[in-house]
Amino acid sequence: MKLRKFFSGKNLLVFILVGLSFHILFKYRANVNAIPAGLPAPNLQLETLDGQDFQLYDFSIPVMLVFLNTKTFLSSSVYPDQILRRMPRLKLLEQRGVSGLVVLLDTDQTPEAVKKKLRLKKYKILENTVYLGNIKNAKEKYGLSSWPHFFLIDGTHTIAYESKIPSINTIDSILNRR
Repeated sequence: MKLRKFFSGKNLLVFILVGLSFHILFKYRANVNAIPAGLPAPNLQLETLDGQDFQLYDFSIPVMLVFLNTKTFLSSSVYPDQILRRMPRLKLLEQRGVSGLVVLLDTDQTPEAVKKKLRLKKYKILENTVYLGNIKNAKEKYGLSSWPHFFLIDGTHTIAYESKIPSINTIDSILNRR
């Protein structure tokens, strides 16, 4: 009898609504419209914190493009923290000259706002890798509905790998093949 009440009309409707809500949230966070590997990467106009303009296509070596969210007050900080934990290995690849590293933050795109964010202990690891750009335009071009997201773009400006959270082993194997 209790099981029958459990699946009665109103309860069943609540279960369906909750399930649908979680499904929509999953689809939103999964970035199902992100550009898949094998397609050309859109070019982005970027700027260094000291005001020098450049484009993503200016790199002739592979580039790791990271869209990193820092506004996690009402959302989970699990994904950004996982990317921050991988950042030393990503920076090592950049220092070895194997690839470039470009990080875009979801803050105001002014040098002052970004420098203020980089002064926080949590984001110190991002120094010398964060650039400014039109993040709304970049988000649309790359088909992102939520941040963070990672793209590995090869020297021919083709997306070689994309993921919500990058796998260092996968990145290493792709870069070693090239």
